[in-house]
Amino acid sequence: MCGFANTYGGMVIVGVDAKKNIVGIKEDVDKVQQKISAVAQTISPPLIPQIQVYTIDAKKIIAVIVQKAIDNTFHTFQGVVYVKVGSTLKKIEGNQLVDFLRSKQILCFDEIASDATIKDIEIEKIKEYLKVRGHEDFLKHNSVENFLISSKLASKNGSLKIKNATLLFFGKEPAEFFPQVEIKLAQFDGTEPVKIISHQMIQDDPVSSIEKSLSFVKKNLSKSIEITDKAKREEKHEYPIDVVREAIVNAVAHRDYFSKDSIQIYLFSNRIELTSPGSLPIGLPRELFGTLSVRRNPIIYRLLRDYGYVEGLGSGVPRMINSMREQGLRDPEFGIYEHFFRIVLYNQKGKQKPIEDYADLNERQKKVIEFLKKHKSIKTKKYMELNNTSFGTSIADINELLKFKYVKKVGSYRGAYYVLNKERK
Repeated sequence: MCGFANTYGGMVIVGVDAKKNIVGIKEDVDKVQQKISAVAQTISPPLIPQIQVYTIDAKKIIAVIVQKAIDNTFHTFQGVVYVKVGSTLKKIEGNQLVDFLRSKQILCFDEIASDATIKDIEIEKIKEYLKVRGHEDFLKHNSVENFLISSKLASKNGSLKIKNATLLFFGKEPAEFFPQVEIKLAQFDGTEPVKIISHQMIQDDPVSSIEKSLSFVKKNLSKSIEITDKAKREEKHEYPIDVVREAIVNAVAHRDYFSKDSIQIYLFSNRIELTSPGSLPIGLPRELFGTLSVRRNPIIYRLLRDYGYVEGLGSGVPRMINSMREQGLRDPEFGIYEHFFRIVLYNQKGKQKPIEDYADLNERQKKVIEFLKKHKSIKTKKYMELNNTSFGTSIADINELLKFKYVKKVGSYRGAYYVLNKERK
């Protein structure tokens, strides 16, 4: 139960053997339920599982349903953290425990207190931030210390403790405290990282890093001039700039700042690669990437939102895909690896059209949406039967419905099925 709670939740079934045969419960069912409840209380903090009794073939079994731990919480049994990895139970110890706490956003880089003092803070950066927020006069009546404490950018219990995020955004020299804020940019001749045409190294606060990185990319992209319907000359880059901007913002907002590696933005003749340290946060399963917004760095995310860089609605991926399609380009590639994340944008032509609303779905997808309105759920096999199509085509269709939030995936592997996403209007 501890392992399930620390991972994605799950179910323990009592009365079934290792071969999934129902053997039933031999002792008094009420006493077994009491034992389960008692065991749940030995977990710290205690769990309150749902305990349900079923009778199958005249044999009683008990299903113990454990919910995933709430955000910023984890459970231990006898002082040890357990997690579920596939079908196995794993004990988390030593350095793995630190990694676990980081991945659960319990230990967040941006919330850790630094050794900095007020002298390390650049007042003009704070004034610029307050101007963006519409609070230009705040410092006329309040101290910098009051601003930091009221904005939860510092705490005071005796001495003032300035958080890492504060130094990143408002420090005089963020790179002196955090060399990993570095962003490496390079343009290569051809499709391989061999001959460098242009390069730049950025070590600055997140806002300046985003703007300088975007400026480097725009300067080194090919451009064309188009005549609009109003007879105006309009400059058009080979990639949609809003997509490049979104990718850079995501790299800065979601990177793993515990890692000493830098963000890398490489331009090739046929693509742009943006690589940032850190894989997906543990709270964001791979299959839900692009449909949920999970914050690895909550304060950094909040400040970037205040500056107008992020929305937090999990809509960035669909927007990027549609922007690429509107320019006639293939979809971005999202590479999720063990220790880093990569977005690849290609300047090659794509065949898929943008999906703004229901009318843009293909007929197979529309048929399945109507099916789900009546039958609540569908599996891949049923999708294939319903549309008389191949497995590959069905998966491509379903992935598209997932990306644009028409359906949600429930479960994994062979037991996975899909339901309508009620959040989509």
